[in-house]
Amino acid sequence: MKTRDFIGSRRGFTLVEMMITLVILGLLAGMIFMLLTGILQSASVLQDNSNRSDRINALYEFMKTKLTMMPARSTIASYARGDGEGLVQNGIIFGNTNLATAIDGKIQPNGLYLLRICSLATSENGQQQPQDARVTLTQSVTTDDPTLSWTALIPDVKTLSWKFQDPQQVQWDTAWTASNTPNLVEFDMQGGGDLQATTMDFWVPKINPITVRIPGSGTGTGGGGTGGRGGGGTGQPGAPGQPGGPRARGGP
Repeated sequence: MKTRDFIGSRRGFTLVEMMITLVILGLLAGMIFMLLTGILQSASVLQDNSNRSDRINALYEFMKTKLTMMPARSTIASYARGDGEGLVQNGIIFGNTNLATAIDGKIQPNGLYLLRICSLATSENGQQQPQDARVTLTQSVTTDDPTLSWTALIPDVKTLSWKFQDPQQVQWDTAWTASNTPNLVEFDMQGGGDLQATTMDFWVPKINPITVRIPGSGTGTGGGGTGGRGGGGTGQPGAPGQPGGPRARGGP
């Protein structure tokens, strides 16, 4: 009798208790999922920012090398292709008659720009005078010639602009077509995921070819005299300092 009373007093979980338990477990699982999602998103954002910063620094060093190591008789010119809304200049072309390089901003289907680079070299063909590489590249770039071989630098650029400083003036120009090279070149860009624009300044050295003349050696006899003291030479002024690296500025 006692055994039957003991067995009859046992009871399981009710439906309400099971539902409450499932609701609590669902809430806990949702909180854990949201926490893990937030952590993964934060890590992804940090990685994207790090990759973007690395690309910008690499772009600055690349453009700095290209602009500061141009060969003698090189020029710089900007151009507009007219395929970007609010874009004053698509890019620049720099180099000499034998080798020219273009840094260009090409509009993409998503409305952002692709920053890319292309180089063109010309060589002598028999007795014919080779065409100026700068002229040929300018014609091909402004007409968006599909035969050009482009190398992508940075994708998804929201805004980009070029500025040039005349050596004889102080103000900046948004276009450059002069035969001489500017004193400074400023490139401003803002990536699609950046909150601030990045400004890069490049100093362009004045490089002219040097003609070296070797005097002919004469023969003759004569008495040796006492050597005189050499005159002191005047030191040439140093070149202006290089601008700093890329810097972030407030967005528009």
